[in-house]
Amino acid sequence: MNKEEKHSKKCPICERPTYKESKYCIFHASAEEKTEEEFKKALKGYIKKIKKEDGDYDFKKFIFVGNINFKKDLNVNSFKCVDFRNVVFKGGANFKNTTFEEDAVFNSATFKGVTTFESAIFKGDTLFDGATFYEDTNFWMVIFKEHVSFKGTTFKGDANFGVTTFERFVMFMYTTFKRDTKFDSAIFQGHTFFVEATFEGNVSFDLATLPFGKKLNIKAKKKGIISFIYTKLENIFLDLNLDEGVLIDFSNTLLRNTNFTKSQIENHILQEEKKEFSQAREVYLILKNNFHSLGRYEDESWAFKKEKDMERKSNFHFKTIPKWLWSCFLNGIFGYGEQPGKVIISAISIILIFTFLFMSSGISNASIGGFTSNNFLDCVYFSVITFTTLGYGDFRPLEGWGRIFAGTEAFIGALMMALFVYTFARRTGGR
Repeated sequence: MNKEEKHSKKCPICERPTYKESKYCIFHASAEEKTEEEFKKALKGYIKKIKKEDGDYDFKKFIFVGNINFKKDLNVNSFKCVDFRNVVFKGGANFKNTTFEEDAVFNSATFKGVTTFESAIFKGDTLFDGATFYEDTNFWMVIFKEHVSFKGTTFKGDANFGVTTFERFVMFMYTTFKRDTKFDSAIFQGHTFFVEATFEGNVSFDLATLPFGKKLNIKAKKKGIISFIYTKLENIFLDLNLDEGVLIDFSNTLLRNTNFTKSQIENHILQEEKKEFSQAREVYLILKNNFHSLGRYEDESWAFKKEKDMERKSNFHFKTIPKWLWSCFLNGIFGYGEQPGKVIISAISIILIFTFLFMSSGISNASIGGFTSNNFLDCVYFSVITFTTLGYGDFRPLEGWGRIFAGTEAFIGALMMALFVYTFARRTGGR
């Protein structure tokens, strides 16, 4: 093969002349077949040509070598329509302060090094479907003006979407976050989906603004923490599907008409799992108020009961033992007003206790000449009519302890019946 024949070969991908001994051009040749200096020189020439022609940027299947800073190294402040499908960045990729004027496609792109899009602006639809980021990725202060999709994308390093604005629909369906992910202070203005997303590290939405009247769907498959600290979640549909071990932090979160159920978050509250009971009490107070705003009274009852449980547990200290004992008593008697069934069980227990007390002290049967009885059934009967303060007069307590027992049970019975009415009305009449 002569020299002219050799250089007449064309790249099978783009039909550019092949590079040296490679069967591909310099852009599609493997990293081992080209030097960083030669590649960047050719890349500058290509970009200069596109700028002159005011054309679209086609980087499909390019293999970038070295760290690429598009603004500093290549003098690219903005892209028109740009296609990065199936590209491979062997080093870092820096798109800081870059503007994408039209659609930007990064589908199936591979980023081997640290990648940053800090302060970039995407004015058209943006697609990262199937992309893989091997190192940390920075989308801090990015603005997505149109639809954006990360469907099937894998973030193997930390991912930072802090202070990012999503003005339209955003999709993280089937996305995998291997390490920590931040959406702190991010603004979501359209429908937001994390359907079947896998969070293997922690994810935070601290101080984020979620879409008013929209839907936020999150499914976490691995252990980690989902944080909503100081996040505004107002009038949105929060669809949570969490595996065992995933924890949620609602500290100081604004929840109002936020549509989700207690079954979605039960056993997932971070502070309770960490035994930070005072903070957990505040979280359950927030949840209780939210469920009340939705008219979801069963869930509100659950949150109130958990709030009181956390208060009781936080008082389990030497200095606050009286508060803890009193709280245990209230919980055991009527479940803090949320469990009428406990009132009934407590009443039956009290009736039986006094039955045995009356058996020990004896009762008088007025119908047969004041005959003293210690019969179990007679004492049960007398205990019931004493507890309910009916007092038919056929039995009466004997002098001494019997009268004390009868008076005490009558007082407790009146109190228990009042508690039952209160608890039953609270649970059936709404709030």
